[in-house]
Parts: sequence; C-alpha cells; structure tokens
Amino acid sequence: MTASPLHRRADYHAPAYRIDRVHLDVNVDTTTRVHARLTVVRDAATASDTPLVLDARGLTLDRIQINGEAVAPEAYRLSDSTLTLNRVPAQFTLDTVCTLQPEANSALEGFYQSGPMYCTQCEAHGFSRITPYLDRPDVLARFSVRLEADATRFPVLLANGNRVDAGALEGGRHYAVWDDPYAKPCYLFAMVAGDLACVADTFAAADGRPRRLEFYVDPGNEGLVEHAMQSLKDAMRWDEDTFGLVYDLDLYMVVAARAFNMGAMENKGLNIFNAAYVLASPETATDDSYHAISAVIAHEYFHNYTGNRVTCRDWFQLSLKEGLTVFRDQRFSEDHHDADCERIDQVRNLRAMQFPEDAGPTAHPVRPDAYQEVNNFYTATVYEKGAEIVRMLHTRIGPAAFREGLRRYLHEHDGTAATLEDFIAALSAESEVDLSPFLAWYAQAGTPRVRLRRHWDAARGVLQLTLQQHTAPTPGQPQKQPLPIPFRLRLHDAGGRAVPLPEHPARLADDLLWFDGETLTLEVPHHVPALPTCLQGFSAPVRLDADYSDHELRRIATRDEEDAFVRWDALQTLQARAHAGLMRDDRAPLTHLLQALQNVAAQPPSPALTARLLAMPPAAVLWDGCDAINPTAFVTALDQQHHAIAEALLGPCSVWAAWAPHQLSRWGERALGNLALSYLARLGTPVVARLASERVQGPNMTLAAGALQALCRDGGAACEAALSLFYSRWCEQPLVLDRWFALQAGRRQATVADVQQLLAHEQFDWGNPNRVRAVLGAFARDNLAAFHTAEGYACYAEALARLDARNPQTAARLSRPLLGFRRLAEPWQTLQRDTVASLRGRVVSTDLMEMLDAALA
Repeated sequence: MTASPLHRRADYHAPAYRIDRVHLDVNVDTTTRVHARLTVVRDAATASDTPLVLDARGLTLDRIQINGEAVAPEAYRLSDSTLTLNRVPAQFTLDTVCTLQPEANSALEGFYQSGPMYCTQCEAHGFSRITPYLDRPDVLARFSVRLEADATRFPVLLANGNRVDAGALEGGRHYAVWDDPYAKPCYLFAMVAGDLACVADTFAAADGRPRRLEFYVDPGNEGLVEHAMQSLKDAMRWDEDTFGLVYDLDLYMVVAARAFNMGAMENKGLNIFNAAYVLASPETATDDSYHAISAVIAHEYFHNYTGNRVTCRDWFQLSLKEGLTVFRDQRFSEDHHDADCERIDQVRNLRAMQFPEDAGPTAHPVRPDAYQEVNNFYTATVYEKGAEIVRMLHTRIGPAAFREGLRRYLHEHDGTAATLEDFIAALSAESEVDLSPFLAWYAQAGTPRVRLRRHWDAARGVLQLTLQQHTAPTPGQPQKQPLPIPFRLRLHDAGGRAVPLPEHPARLADDLLWFDGETLTLEVPHHVPALPTCLQGFSAPVRLDADYSDHELRRIATRDEEDAFVRWDALQTLQARAHAGLMRDDRAPLTHLLQALQNVAAQPPSPALTARLLAMPPAAVLWDGCDAINPTAFVTALDQQHHAIAEALLGPCSVWAAWAPHQLSRWGERALGNLALSYLARLGTPVVARLASERVQGPNMTLAAGALQALCRDGGAACEAALSLFYSRWCEQPLVLDRWFALQAGRRQATVADVQQLLAHEQFDWGNPNRVRAVLGAFARDNLAAFHTAEGYACYAEALARLDARNPQTAARLSRPLLGFRRLAEPWQTLQRDTVASLRGRVVSTDLMEMLDAALA
C-alpha cells in the first residue's frame, strides 16, 4: 500500500465552501440508508470555477442532486476518499443518498455496530464514512436529524440536541427527529439506535433551569450507573463554581458502548462512552476504575465549552481542546479526591507514557508541523503534555487571571474554530503578561532535562545554585531552543527550617523561579549550606537531574512537612538508582532505598499517600531511564529489587505488614493493603493464599483484583484455583473478564504459547478493543521476559497484522512496544527491528504504516 501524503500545518487554508445547514434522514437497518441535504455556500473570495471537493471515505453513492436536479455523471467524480463536483452555483442545496453496512464496519469509525446497538464515532474523520461532507473542524453547521428504524429492534433513537418530534409508523417502525441549536463541526455529530435502558435524573443548574440527565446502557446494567451519574453532577457543579460555565442545553445524554476505540467522545449533548468508563459497582470495578470514570465523565462534560462551543481550526490544534480539557479534568479530580495523590498519579502516568514517547521514534511536538494519519496524533503528548503546558500557564499567571482569561477566550471565540494563539492571546490580555514564549512548548518535541548543581563557598557563606536546561534532538528537530520553565524551588537548613530565596530578576514569588534561558545562577547567603528541593507539585514537565546524594534523598523523602510530590519523587529517584545498581551488581544504592522506605513505613502519612511512597515505579519508567537494555538483566534486577523491598518492609516493619489482612473500608486503605499483599506474595508468605482466596470470592473488586494479582506473581496451585474461580464468577461480565485476560497475559509465568491460547479463547473478541488491549497491552507491558523473545515479537506482530486489517486505529496504538528497538542491546535490537521490517510488508493501513516507518527511518 502506498503511504498517504503528508498533511502540513503550513498549507492550511480556509474552506472554499461552507455548509450552513445539514438535514439527515437516516433509515436504520442492516443496510442503512442516509439521505443528506446540505446547504452549501461558496466563499466570496473563491473563484466561480473552483470545484467542490467533499470527503467521502469508502461510500456507496446511490443518488446526487443539486437544487433538486440530478447531477450528470460527467459532472462529478467519486473516488475512495472524495466526491468532486466540477461546477456548482454560489449557493445551493446538495442532496445525496448513500447506503452503509454498519455490521460490516469493523474499524469502528463512522456508523458501526457495538453489541446489539448501532452508534457513531466521527472524530477525526468518521463522518465522511456516513455521507459526503467537508470533513474538517473549521466547517460548522446546524444539524437536524430524522431517524427511522424497527421499533422492536431499535426502540431508542438518539442524536445531538433536543428531540422535537417522534412517533409510530406502519409496519412496526418508528421515528424520532432531533435538532441541535448550536452549529458544530461534523466530528461532533452522533446518532444511536438500539435496545437500551435509560437511567434518568435532573440537575439544578445555576441559572435556575433544571437539566435532564440520561444514561443509556444495555438492559440489566441500570444498577451500575450511579457513580457515573453523580460524577456528571459533580462536574457540572464544579464548572459552574470554578469557571462560571453553565450547561447550555436542556438535555445531556451518555451512551455506554461495548466496542469503542477510545475512552469516550464529547459529541454535543450526546456523549458516547466506552462502557468501561460508565459502569461500576464495588463488586465489579476497582477504586482505580471509579476514579477513572469520574475523570472521564468530567473530561467529556468539560468539552462542552472547551472543544464544542469553541473548537479547533484544524487538527494540528488538537491540544487546544484536549490538553486544556485534560488540565480541567485533572483540577476537578484534585478538588474531589486526595489532591496530593492525584498529582502523583498524574506525574507517574506522564513518565510512564509520555516521557518514553518524547524519547522515541514517534516523538512529535504537541502541535506538529505535519502528519500522515491524524488518528496517530491522539497521544499522551497531545493530551497529557498538553495539559502540563496549560498547568504552567496557570502557574505563571495565577488561578484568578487564568479563570478570567479562559472565560475571555470562550467569549471571544464562541461558535468558532480557534487556534492555540487565540487561547494564549486571551490569557495574556487578561493577565497583562506576555505568554507567547509558551508557544515554543507546543512547537518543540522532547522532554527538557534540567540539571541542578550546587557549590558551597564556605569563605563567603554562600550557596551557589546553577540550573541548566537541555533538550535532546528528536526526529526532524536536531536543534532545540531553551523553553520557559516555571521552576518551584525551596531551601531548608539541616533542622528543616525554611531558608528564603534571595531577591533575583528570575524570582516571581517566594518559591517560584522563571527559568527561560540555558543557564540560571542563584547565590544564597546563609551560615550553613541549605538543601534545595525542586519542582514542588511538579511545576514543569521536565526531567530533573539534581546532584543529590542518596543520603539527601532519604532526608527529603522522610520529611513530613515536605511537598508530597517531592517526597515521592525523591523515593522514585532512589528506586531508579537501586535498579540501575542491581543491573551492574552494585547493591549500595539498594541499601539507601530500603532505609528510606523503612523510615516512611515507620512514620506513615495517610494510607493513600503511604501506598504511593512505598510502591515501586512502573516498569516503563525504569525502562525509560536505561540505554542498551538487556531485557533479561532488567527483569532480573526488577525481581531482586521487589523481593528486597518486601523483606525490608515486612521484617522490621511488622506493624506496616499488618495492612495486608487489615479491614480495608476506605480506598486509601485498600491501596495500601493490596500493596502489602503484593510484597507478602514475593516472600511466599502462607497467609497470601488464604487472604487471596477469601478476597477473590469477596464483595469488593479492588481487593479481589489485588489478591489475584498478588497470586499471579509466582503462580502455583492457589493461583490457578483463584483464576478459575474468578472466571466462573465473572465470565458473563465483559468488563470484569477483561481484567482476567489482562492478569493472565501479564503474569510472569505466562509463555508466548499461553498468550496465543488467550487470543484463541472462546471469549476473546478481535472486534472489541477493550479485550484486545487487555491481552496484547498486558503482554507487552507486564510480561517483559516473554515479550522480549523472538517468539514474543513474532506473536505480537502477527496479532497487529490481523488487527490492522480490521481496526487500524487500535493496531497503530498497540504498535508502540515494537518501536523502541534502538534502545535495546543485541540480539534483541536486531530481532525486534527485523520483526518490524517484516510486519511493514504486511501493513494495509496508513495508521500502522506511519508508526512502523517512523521506527525504521
């Protein structure tokens, strides 16, 4: 297959035509008929002989008319991707009729089957798989939709906006008409037809008008919606209180889909969600799932303004809606849960997903200059790094100015498609601070490394602090410029007392420095050398390289009054040093780590924070800190470190060890109890099998999943019995069964043959991205020993090839574990590179092709 051409940001031009009104008449069935009527207007600056080129991806066109007259065959051309009309009037009505096959649409883009219902996914270019259209975000139109279907098979018919008519028809059919009063780009269009149960409630909005909230789920799942409903109400109230934003329709709908490529979609007034981010009960979902549901519900609701009312001029501006809205959902989560733990989790995920992306072959700026396939642009860089840039803006101007700046941006650009420059300009105008230097963060790929070095001048009684920043080359960007970095820095003397920072042009506040050059030097007069702690609250998305000794890191980690993130980060650094030491047979760093962990366990803070302080980093974070990686040595060191921590904590710290059998009634206690149980499992403690068996059969999924994971550490009869019990109990619950698949694929005893058996299991479904991710994702992420073999690479590549033929988006997103071969030692580097090269010859989609080409380039 020939690769698609590059789309370049520099080539952007306003549309030659616009579409003002859209009416769709959709006759839903196994073969669905879509009659679209578009009101099209030529731009005044467009020449009269300019053809109208509509996106039309894989469509069967049955009829085409202009102003009610059939268009002659020689006057238009239909290809696999476009419909071109050679000469058209300055203003006209275009009618087209297309037929779709939703049950054959395995890509899950456009109109497709998800379980027994049909639904849409139109971002980024799914709408042009439904009807010919100007499928770009800067074309905004008013939509009305008439849906007709069999009343028995599809009793629920939904679309964006307000339902204005409905009724019965002859032959057991019925219809519903929906009108959206707000103009929107077509990627926000949605429609659903299915046999769904509705759970409804109301929200008393700040303007005095009640809003009706409706969740649509498979019949039988009505009891699993309570948390999602409450999360939606909390998000609506938070947006009113924090930013003064009141929901603008009378009805807000959420539909839970079994098969969905992403987490959820913010279609105006009709959000379509992956069911994993809607359905929950203590028996079926973990505490982490509850938190994720709350965050995703909030994220999609917040898009109503930051994404829907104001959208993106083009897809290069994607972080304008996604990074901004991730920041908003993060702040919501911090306000509704433990703020310190939320921030630690955010940084841990950023380091596990985005930092490796920034250092790999697919590294790209938050706003890239070019792409082949926009689906590959939905990345941690655009979302999570984009959110960190917004957080830096918030830090720079403060919450009050940020609030008013955001409101100004939304007011000035309401109902339009905007750019990142528009957002930065509004914040700058409201705060009277020039924030344009932050645009460099959007333009430059890679993670800056900030180096902190100290020099104590005893004769003068001065501590000299020097900061240096450097960003390594990334594909297409060999040269990097210094970036503006809000750098939070505090100083403490040996007794833990605060030492004030001196006056300096770079000092914006008591503990906030503005670091925007290659080097910044600060001289602190004091009678003894003070200990600096950096990046309080993770004030910037950088890698910190500070000249701390292991003893200093232990001191920082165990200081109760210290910023929670800084304490956690000090322990993370000790963890990384210990792992690196074990790989070179040096146990000295491990000794410092164990002493620090014992000190924390002896005087623990809250259970939730203690669980985060005592946990090992994700393997992906440690992997990201290595070069010329020997996977065998890496896994061996990981196991040694885990075992050593278990011995250190469960020996002298017997009080902390009691958390494993503790009565765990709160989420923080459950997190700490599961961590204790995982360490006990490393020691082969007999109590583990008994506790795990009890919890797997118990009423709480957090404890059941934690126990099963602990048993899977080392396998054995108890593990097999628990897995069998878990399966028999939950085999009819798809979301719970995803957990069973993931645990088996990721456990250390699983061989490649075991993974292949899971892929052939009667409950495995290639058409369900959740199930595919459960197996392949866990295999590559958690079972490093089996994955990093010739057989493991071949198994994974074979699965990607099979998936690429039916669902290119999911295949491309799962390809990343195969793309980092340049960081591997031999023979793994050659094995993985050859696997990628072989897979490249079998690729049929641009999505996966672009990813593989980036790695092989």
